[in-house]
Amino acid sequence: MPGSHRRTLLTVATAAATSVLLALTQLGGAPYAFAATLFTDDFSDGNTSGWSKSGGTWSLVADDGQALQQAKGDTDNARLFAGTTSWTDYTVQARVKPLTLPANGAVALLARASGATTYLRLALLPGNQVRLEAVRSGTATVLGSASRSVATGTWYTLRIEIAGSAVRGYVDGTLVTSGTSPIAGTGRIGVQTLYATARYDDVAVTSGGTTPTTPPTTPPTATPTPTITPTPPPTTGPPPSGQSSVVAKDGSGNFTSVQAAVNAVPTGNSSRYTITIKPGTYRELVSIPAGKPYISFVGSTGNATDVVITYDNASGTPAPGGGTYGTSGSASVTIDGNDFTARNLTFSNSFDESAYNYSAEQAVAVLTRADRLVFDNVRFLGNQDTLYPNSANASTIGRSYYRNCYVEGDVDFIFGRGTAVFDRCEIKALSRGSSSNNGYVTAPSTMISNTYGFLFVQCTLTTDSAAAQSVHLGRPWHPSGDVNAIGQVVFRDSVLGAHIKNSPWTDMSGFSWRDARFFEYRNSGPGATVTADRPQLTDAQAPNYTAPRYLAGPDGWNPIY
Repeated sequence: MPGSHRRTLLTVATAAATSVLLALTQLGGAPYAFAATLFTDDFSDGNTSGWSKSGGTWSLVADDGQALQQAKGDTDNARLFAGTTSWTDYTVQARVKPLTLPANGAVALLARASGATTYLRLALLPGNQVRLEAVRSGTATVLGSASRSVATGTWYTLRIEIAGSAVRGYVDGTLVTSGTSPIAGTGRIGVQTLYATARYDDVAVTSGGTTPTTPPTTPPTATPTPTITPTPPPTTGPPPSGQSSVVAKDGSGNFTSVQAAVNAVPTGNSSRYTITIKPGTYRELVSIPAGKPYISFVGSTGNATDVVITYDNASGTPAPGGGTYGTSGSASVTIDGNDFTARNLTFSNSFDESAYNYSAEQAVAVLTRADRLVFDNVRFLGNQDTLYPNSANASTIGRSYYRNCYVEGDVDFIFGRGTAVFDRCEIKALSRGSSSNNGYVTAPSTMISNTYGFLFVQCTLTTDSAAAQSVHLGRPWHPSGDVNAIGQVVFRDSVLGAHIKNSPWTDMSGFSWRDARFFEYRNSGPGATVTADRPQLTDAQAPNYTAPRYLAGPDGWNPIY
């Protein structure tokens, strides 16, 4: 996964214990879970420890960072395996690049390997074919196949999702084939070539089974494309792992504050700098400048509740130099450095609305103005304006990916002009004590020249105490009355609680929500009633509004796993 430089192997029991949320529900008849990470490897540490070899010539080579290569083309069955045979329902994903692919060749990702010759396999084949197979004692049974462009020298993202006997195979985020597995229900993961050579990178395994995904559909031809300027991609690809430091309040690390650790990162750093943060509440303002890309914050325990970075400024809080902080200035954490990642921690704005009588109570936990940001198992806590995915300026795209995260608030608590994907997240609406209006989940200000704003996919919209029919999905924000800020939001394949209004979109500051780009698709739950006031994507439109489409940009960025 670009921007994630680690190898992790956990038992299922440990992963379940440290996951912030593990919820099982039904979407369109298919079970899914908020997943815990079981294993990742992007090979940036320069070795293949944790993998067992069976045939072939394997090495690490430079290809947008380190990548795993199998270079022996006359080997009929070269494999590497990782993980444990006790793994049951899970998702495995990897980037795969066929180098040579002769007529009798294949390049594959493996799942549920109970031995060296028994496993599930998703294979790229010559002749533009993708095949899902169950291999038992070396004999393959085809579970499903599909036509899909396959070229040598091209990176593809393969994913296998398994739950019970159900198996699904994906290429570049699109479901291409599925079937029913006849082999054992547990096993490791692996990579494989047959009379082929290939490279592999960004291997990730998460707990949980198959997730509902729209079947592949031919996209309509009249798809708009963004014309604004994205952040220029790095010229050398994702950097290798670099330096690291530890933050600990008790003095057992290199620093006692998070900002001190950020200050120590060299300006213009070109490699990943990992700041591991030990348990505690760090009450401080944190700013990551544009000149310091590739910074990672990682909570040391894996439990997001153990590490909290917080402050309590609001928009109306008096600033030391006079005036007030304003909305952007209220942020506890401001991220201007590209390729930032955060994992297993909490960002908060702890401003107490009941303790102050400010006319402006916007209080931001995190403001992002950078590009290619990843948040994994991160909590965002606040009330009004909790999370502000933005961009460096109105002519620049700022992309961010939120996986297995938790966001809470009440008024416009996810807002801004950024392009943001919320994947398998919990979005929790707090109550403001009203029986009819407890706020708005989103307030996008997407520029009209940007096709993609906010996407919520396989999320759950929850509340503890907001009344039924009292929370809006969103309203269109036009900063300073900007007529070119035409908000874009899609909620799809998600579970909406009873607190969501039957007419969930509303006007803002004289601008009609009907002029914005608000859509839903295949949502479920008591709050997912379809009415005339709830525009729905068609099946033909839906393939254009997926996580890969939102995040790809001109550099093909794909942090999804």
